[in-house]
Amino acid sequence: MQFRSVSTHVIACLFFLASTSANAAERWVIEFKDSSAQTQLPVSAESADVREARLLEKLAVLSTTHKKKLSLVRPFGERAAVVNTTPGADPEQFRLRLLSDPMVRSVAVDRRVKLHAQSPLVGLLNALDLTRQNRSWFHQDVSVQAASINTGAMWANFHGSAPTVVAVLDTGVLPSHPMLQGHLLPGYDFVADPLIGADGQSTGGNSRDADPTDPGDGVTPTDLAADSACSGVSRSSWHGTFVSGLLAGNPIPAEGVFSVNWNASVLPVRVLGKCGGFSTDLADGIRWAAGLSVPGVPSNPFPAKVINLSLGAEGVCVAPIEGAAIAAARQAGSLVIVAAGNDGGTVDSPANCPGAFGVAAIDQEGLKANYSNFGSSIQLVAPGGDAAFPIWSASNTGLNAPLTNTYNTKIGTSFSAPMVAAAASLYWSLNPAASVSDVENALRFTARPFISMNNRPVCNVSAPGVECNCTTSLCGAGMLDVANLVNSVASGGLTNLFSNTGNVIPPGQSRSFSAIGSTNSMGQEVSAMSFDLINVIKSSSAVANPVLSVAGLQADITAPTGVLGFDLRAQTSNGRAAVASVVVQNQGATSPTLLASLLSPLINGAAAGVGGPALQFGDSVVGGSDSDGSSGNLGGTGGTVGTGGGGSLSLFGLLFLMILLKYNVRSTAPIRDIAQW
Repeated sequence: MQFRSVSTHVIACLFFLASTSANAAERWVIEFKDSSAQTQLPVSAESADVREARLLEKLAVLSTTHKKKLSLVRPFGERAAVVNTTPGADPEQFRLRLLSDPMVRSVAVDRRVKLHAQSPLVGLLNALDLTRQNRSWFHQDVSVQAASINTGAMWANFHGSAPTVVAVLDTGVLPSHPMLQGHLLPGYDFVADPLIGADGQSTGGNSRDADPTDPGDGVTPTDLAADSACSGVSRSSWHGTFVSGLLAGNPIPAEGVFSVNWNASVLPVRVLGKCGGFSTDLADGIRWAAGLSVPGVPSNPFPAKVINLSLGAEGVCVAPIEGAAIAAARQAGSLVIVAAGNDGGTVDSPANCPGAFGVAAIDQEGLKANYSNFGSSIQLVAPGGDAAFPIWSASNTGLNAPLTNTYNTKIGTSFSAPMVAAAASLYWSLNPAASVSDVENALRFTARPFISMNNRPVCNVSAPGVECNCTTSLCGAGMLDVANLVNSVASGGLTNLFSNTGNVIPPGQSRSFSAIGSTNSMGQEVSAMSFDLINVIKSSSAVANPVLSVAGLQADITAPTGVLGFDLRAQTSNGRAAVASVVVQNQGATSPTLLASLLSPLINGAAAGVGGPALQFGDSVVGGSDSDGSSGNLGGTGGTVGTGGGGSLSLFGLLFLMILLKYNVRSTAPIRDIAQW
């Protein structure tokens, strides 16, 4: 009886879905030309009411001229509007008719970028691995795993310098997850449609706000009936948390889960909700993440150097929407890294947009994964996992709303992209003056050559959906190699800065920070370093400053009660510097900059000993890899490892967080999450 009742309900929902989809409104982005009589003021100089009135007037004229009601959803960009209209017999004919109007500059469909995910039984071998070693297969030595990104050897002596801001445009994040503690900057929720946002924070029909928390994107039969873009019932993906944890999460050695750059800061930007999201929300999120203005939204105080998009929609790039946003972000100094898609064929948008850095997926053998899209717009490949060897990262047990934080598996190009994004952030931390082109060229130049297996076909556009040997014409420059990338900056010298015991100091206590592994412009390891404390924040001017004691490459700092935090700066004689943000509080949490030398043997299965990191490693800062896959050697194993949150969120980020939380600004085909899980 219960099964019959459920079946009846589902059938009713399907009939309702079919009837509503036939009557669903078409959604467009119409960009207007500037009239000669119009004062060309920047958007920031117009009030919201004036701008809306101007657009309503133009839409009224278009509606009368073309005999079709155009309803304003919201303003978009400088001179455009997102509009709804009732569906017609031929949408393309209507678009061309609008485009011929002398008032109109461009007309584009506001596509839905939809969730693109499956739930195969992945990771059975990993799940049965009680040592958890295989969970981090893509970090292992290249002699063990052909598709490795070559991070394991690097961590023995280096794990980044000044934190780089990386924006993750996705489903939002779960701020309570242990992997994300100490990494999250104050982000924003750009999902405007309350039906898609589903977070109960809508005001006046606009769901945008300053809270990028992921409420869950699970789809119920009720959701299917309400939104014709939903493709089926599904559980929540927690995709944004997964991507963020993989990119810049705290290491969780007990779970065998490690990020690529655990010294990066994540700027969470929510652009996806139930059944995806609109491309105009994505475009606004890209602009905001890059530090550009978006009408009705507070300015972003933490512009991202790297923007990760693990999402997409089938088809070519829509130039006036995501194409223009990517171009603007690039002009502002942000590298936009985009997953290629999981259809096994041509590259999705916006990975095929000019200026985007498209990333395809390889499996554990180093071959193009059968699900990965590929083509001439791909710049690089990185591991995306397969059924036997998936990707592990942060997740949650909740089917719809969040419940218990956990760790789980997924596969897809969604996870190749953040590996490249994290690598780019490592490079920028060592060379902050690098341009977008500099970083792109470094990623391509340091990539390892593709693997070629005799019993596999060569990738060919006429044979989609197969595991195949990559070529530079269809898979980019090669396979991501983080060690090679970091070594490429060594010629200019670098400065390490990490603490064995964390970047959170209880009041009145001390911490030691090590700069072991810093090199000069000749690639020689330095024996001394200058340290100073900057940006000290205190509860009152009467509170004493932190006490700094320096001996060679070690800085010991005592934080008196009343000191809230500070930045520790280490600098070599040639000017290279690193900055660690330290928080003073009673929290027992440890920094994401943990003693890295323990982690490499953990990942590679060696016995962990006790001692300090290796001090000498020739001219390279990490273990180099040759084109034949052989790896250089790094000595040294580490001591104890803490767990929990950290301090890579800057002190000023904490202050801005308190400020931005006071804002509650609430103001389109689906965006697909490029993942299989």
